[in-house]
Amino acid sequence: MVPASPARFAVVQEKRNTLDLALDHLMANAPAALPEAIELPGKGSPFGSLVVNADRCTLCLSCVSACPASALQDNPERPQLKFIEKNCVQCGLCATTCPEDAITLQPRLLLTPQRKEARVLNESQPYHCIRCGKPFGTLKAIESMLGKLAGHAMFQGAAADRLKMCSDCRVIDIYSADNELKITDIP
Repeated sequence: MVPASPARFAVVQEKRNTLDLALDHLMANAPAALPEAIELPGKGSPFGSLVVNADRCTLCLSCVSACPASALQDNPERPQLKFIEKNCVQCGLCATTCPEDAITLQPRLLLTPQRKEARVLNESQPYHCIRCGKPFGTLKAIESMLGKLAGHAMFQGAAADRLKMCSDCRVIDIYSADNELKITDIP
């Protein structure tokens, strides 16, 4: 079978964009109702989604930096991990880079318009600096860090409180603390 009407797009320089145009044309001219998604084989799939375990993910956003296709994005306004499915090439760099092992690849071809839209995979409340109140990091990330460093000798008392401060306040606190040993005080 062939589509009812011929395609009216020109081939573009990037192959992935040409493929997107062809898929859009085929979906628009499909003779019958399409399923929402077509599951694909796991190995070597060129399309797919991601599943993020929100209990494990601290929104460190290392996956965003690792994504070569800009499928994963952050939100500069609030702690969020966003995903555009049509950009995902299922390379697995995000899952490999994730320090919490919170990302799983889900090979599939989504056949709805949502494949082009950014959707939120995970979000969290921002953590607010205990000194100035400015938001930085995420509540889950700071709590995780505090839990891991709770027994460490270097992060007790005022040093533990500095972990709860934004980078600006942390520097101010270090240089204004009277009880801290400074390098200039060492004989």
